[in-house]
Amino acid sequence: MKISNLMNCDFKLVEKKKIWFIVPACIIAVAIVMMIIFGCVTGEPLNLGMDFQGGYTVNVKLSTKLTSSTAASYKSEIKEIIEGLTDENGNNYNIKVSSMQEQGSGESASVYVRYKAPHGISDEVMEDEINPAIQSALQEKIFKIVPTLAWTDDKTCTVDYQNFSLVESTFDDIKSKIQALAAKTGATISSVEKVTSDNQDAGVKALTVKLSANSDAFKNALSDTVSINDKYSGQAVKGDIISATVSSELLINALLAISLAIVLMLVYIAFRFEVSSGVSAIVALLHDILIMFSFMAIFRVEINSTFIAALITILGYSINNTIIVFDRIRENTKSVFHKNSTATLIANASIKDTLVRSINTSLTTLITIAMVAIMGAAFQTFSLSVFALPIIVGLLAGTFSSIFISPSIWAMWKDRKKKLPKADKKEKKLKENTTALA
Repeated sequence: MKISNLMNCDFKLVEKKKIWFIVPACIIAVAIVMMIIFGCVTGEPLNLGMDFQGGYTVNVKLSTKLTSSTAASYKSEIKEIIEGLTDENGNNYNIKVSSMQEQGSGESASVYVRYKAPHGISDEVMEDEINPAIQSALQEKIFKIVPTLAWTDDKTCTVDYQNFSLVESTFDDIKSKIQALAAKTGATISSVEKVTSDNQDAGVKALTVKLSANSDAFKNALSDTVSINDKYSGQAVKGDIISATVSSELLINALLAISLAIVLMLVYIAFRFEVSSGVSAIVALLHDILIMFSFMAIFRVEINSTFIAALITILGYSINNTIIVFDRIRENTKSVFHKNSTATLIANASIKDTLVRSINTSLTTLITIAMVAIMGAAFQTFSLSVFALPIIVGLLAGTFSSIFISPSIWAMWKDRKKKLPKADKKEKKLKENTTALA
């Protein structure tokens, strides 16, 4: 349907207010049920981030290896290593990475990783067991150098480390590992020799392994055996512990800021328009907050400081849309064309007058923030996605509340006030008649 045709329709949105109230109520009810389920299963009704729950950090120093072209692959590998970490029995620790941020450049380039402790794991276990295991796993896998193997025949292999130079101690260690592998697999080694170049400064970058008795098991395991951990090219460094005490203070301050903003909005709208408009607008804002929290609860999206920023952003956006509608309601109330109209008719007419503006504003904003969410997912910038997703939900909720919720509540308030005096007159007349009969 074209917008021009939509404008010619007979608007009766306020009359269907029960539908507009039931839809968000159902979403909130589903969220409450999901929170109860998650609370029983995982012990966490909401997926609180490190900002509110506390956690740990590790700094993976990659130096010049971290570039714009390698950052995404390194982040993906780091996340896979941390979240895939298991104990000695093969049970996953269920660690969740909260965020990863690139820091520095050149020799000081690194990836700063923040992660939460699994539910039910004490700080002592994290400090003594899990955090060291994370550092060890990152050190072993991220900084592991795997050489290329070239077999010239069945018994001769060249192990090429390319840009990495072997020091004497490293060569001796590799030679010992090769000999141990041969003994384990039944192969017989005739020699393990360095491959030198004319440039002595270049160091030893390759070696040859010659066998007198071959073994398929030896060939299959040789690549892992000759791989080395380059502790000089990077390091996984233990970071800070984020205290839950500081996190609780942040949550309290955020709630106080939101509460103060809502109270001040109520005062402004009541002064600028009327009390009924102010109350209706605040109810709409509470609707937006509850819908955003419901989305986070249902889909287990992490709630952190960026969510609070998104929440405040939506409060400002939603109240702006709502004020536009109430401004039109005030003009229509004073208009001679609506002199004898009910509050419901005035609300419907005002929604109709501002509908195109509300739709256009919401769509343009939605397209922009959707691009931010897509870019955050594409470049694995989790903070962008966590910020953009609740804003998208808030945009939809704010548009819904400014069109359907706040005008309907205002109309209910005004129509009820008009009916009350009539009810009082009927009650007074009934008493007079009863007195006369007596």
